[in-house]
Amino acid sequence: MEDEEMLEFIVNGANPKKLKFEVKKLLNMGRTARDPSQIQKHLNELKKAGIASPLKGIPLYFPKLPDRITSDDEIRVLPESKTCGEVEYVILVDKSDVYVTVGSDHSDRELEKKSIPYAKHICQNVIAPKVWRYEDVKKDWDDFTLRAWVEEGGQRKLYQEGGLASMLRPEEVVEKVKSHTVGDMDGMIIFAGTPPILDGKFCFHDRFEMEMADEKNGKAIKWSYSSRPLAWYKE
Repeated sequence: MEDEEMLEFIVNGANPKKLKFEVKKLLNMGRTARDPSQIQKHLNELKKAGIASPLKGIPLYFPKLPDRITSDDEIRVLPESKTCGEVEYVILVDKSDVYVTVGSDHSDRELEKKSIPYAKHICQNVIAPKVWRYEDVKKDWDDFTLRAWVEEGGQRKLYQEGGLASMLRPEEVVEKVKSHTVGDMDGMIIFAGTPPILDGKFCFHDRFEMEMADEKNGKAIKWSYSSRPLAWYKE
């Protein structure tokens, strides 16, 4: 039996409440832009980094074991690895509701040159500990923006930025994922789309900040985390 992960969230709203969510299925997606030119822009980023994706299909699906996700503010990575985050909007599906938040698809970019699925699986996904009910924010969804910042040379730098109007909506994503899911979708978390890197180059950072902002109503879910190499092992 696959290991399941129990996460706890705060549901934002007029009356915030706790949500205990048992992660039974975890999926990272790629190529979820509504505009094909945005998909090509992301492929160009990968190509610049020496990652020529042989994978076909729109969108792409990368299943992960359900324990490969955390809402901690620190993750561990292998020494000397070339890893970095990628801001995503995230969908949580349970029996009674759908929730949305922000997260990071943290990946090993050197390993991606050999296998994108394995590169994604070797690192944990990071998810913010706050969510919105999708039904509560659905009408303004296309006004939402994803952003990420990194530290480079001691300076905080805007790394990614893009509107959710350019990506498939949550209901479209859920419908597509259904056709690839055995059984129901209760307990599934989907990392559903990322905007381009502003300068087109990966930054191998120690600290990653991210937000999903409701620009129309002046609200946002923010989270940040550090990636630390294992310190107990030496050659």
